[in-house]
Amino acid sequence: MALHRAVACDTDSCLALYVAVPQSGMDAALFAARRVGWDVSTSGLATRCPACRNGGPAVIERGNCPVCMGSTYDGRHGEVCHHCGHMTPHPVDEDGDELAVVDEDQEQHDHGQDDGEQLVDVKGGAQR
Repeated sequence: MALHRAVACDTDSCLALYVAVPQSGMDAALFAARRVGWDVSTSGLATRCPACRNGGPAVIERGNCPVCMGSTYDGRHGEVCHHCGHMTPHPVDEDGDELAVVDEDQEQHDHGQDDGEQLVDVKGGAQR
């Protein structure tokens, strides 16, 4: 099992974390956090995430953001963090075209597999 160092935001009620690459030392984790926008004191004792440093909303819901572990939404060109604003671009193929992200709910809807989509009458036959 690989060990990860993490840097946590010191702002009250902020759940932001920066998770460093496996088996990096504390100095390397703090340096990496600074590079992505964290405000880290020279002693490493006081830290603020990019959202709190810039006066944005504190991270109150965890998600997929690689910078602060905040929740994200699907933007036009990638996943965007609600809190720090970091954007992770959509994956692209060899030609530079964005790969289609398959939405399981949409795929089920397209194939008529939604819950409650088929109605059953009392005789047991399916109706639409």
